[in-house]
Amino acid sequence: MASGGAQGFRNEALGPALDKAIAGDPRTLYELLARLGGLPGPRANAGLVAAFASECAGRGKKADALVVTMATLDVDSAPGATKYEVIPMCGVAALGARAASDQAAMRALATLHDCAEDLRFRVRDEVVEALARIGEARGEPLVHDLASWMDGLFHAAAVLEALSHGKWMTKITSADVVIERLDEGFVLARDSKRAVARYPGFRALVEALVKAPAEAAARFGVPVFDLLAKWSASKDPAMRAIVERVLSTPKLAGRFAAEIARVRAALKATEAPRRDPRTYVGPTRGRGRKARGR
Repeated sequence: MASGGAQGFRNEALGPALDKAIAGDPRTLYELLARLGGLPGPRANAGLVAAFASECAGRGKKADALVVTMATLDVDSAPGATKYEVIPMCGVAALGARAASDQAAMRALATLHDCAEDLRFRVRDEVVEALARIGEARGEPLVHDLASWMDGLFHAAAVLEALSHGKWMTKITSADVVIERLDEGFVLARDSKRAVARYPGFRALVEALVKAPAEAAARFGVPVFDLLAKWSASKDPAMRAIVERVLSTPKLAGRFAAEIARVRAALKATEAPRRDPRTYVGPTRGRGRKARGR
């Protein structure tokens, strides 16, 4: 995600460079973005990214082909951790701005879906910001539209992270559709093979499953805790750990003390029995034919 002051960025060359790129020659624009983008470094220039997205939204569908090309630039053309990474970041941000301002541009979701599993984490982070921006404008229907994203680790993580943004969550009136997306996230995490536990996509989904239920609980209350109580019965230690981390979120402690206690009691009730150290002797030696042959 781009960071820094997103407001007040001005550069007189940006508009003309964008118009030239829309006309077919993006070289000036790309070099300008690379020079002003703040990369390589820990933070991209959020003001630049936001200004570019706004310029594209103002030009409407004329900018769409360029924006898609920029958002999908491969790692050879815009390597991660180089000054050129800001180019696909700007493209993704512009997709979000266009879809937020023009219903006809909602086809951008297909491109954002592809970008959600980009190898460059800053590009993936911009997908989250783009979804949140669209959600702020479109509200609850977007939660339904993103149901198809819940079958991929990075994709599901992007949806849940975006839902964690208050600017979208406050536009949603029904808890049911949010609960549905959260439940799908838990199912995806539970059913993922243990071999992917160290995979960045799995880790991203786990972190989103900690953050999104907490934000949803602050918005909708009891139905979210009902979902957590359901998942507290899981025998999977990873799912139980996620539930406990949600319950430990500081913002929920005072307002939902009773609900937190209820879910913690459910966790306790379904805890696997511990071995008695006085009687557990550890694994025994194999005594079968194969063991004798060793």
